[in-house]
Amino acid sequence: MSGWGCPHEANGTCQRVMGRTCDPGMKGCILFGRFLFSNPSKNRPSRTAGQERKTSLPQDEN
Repeated sequence: MSGWGCPHEANGTCQRVMGRTCDPGMKGCILFGRFLFSNPSKNRPSRTAGQERKTSLPQDEN
């Protein structure tokens, strides 16, 4: 059996989110929002059709 080891975990404690027990996918974790987890509470809410990413694009000044 293979496993995955987080480089930010030391003795069960997350080094990125200080004072928290390592919980892959928690907010602040490097995996948050990047992967789909079997536990729905760890997944970032998906955008609906009406939602757009907020970005600022350069406007033409004519």
